[in-house]
Amino acid sequence: MQTNTEDLTTRSPCDERIAEKVISTLRGLRYGSVTLTVHDSRIVQIERLEKSRFDDLFLENGDGI
Repeated sequence: MQTNTEDLTTRSPCDERIAEKVISTLRGLRYGSVTLTVHDSRIVQIERLEKSRFDDLFLENGDGI
């Protein structure tokens, strides 16, 4: 993969804001996913899907939650 070093050194304030948003979206995420939607080489949407796990949940007689 070829990297353009000019792109890495000339980041706009908008790029910094998006990078910080991606990082903050990942913070605290234990189980789940983060999806970035890209249009015309630009991130236009960030989605966070978080899952809750209940490993020690015990249900009697097939009862649901």
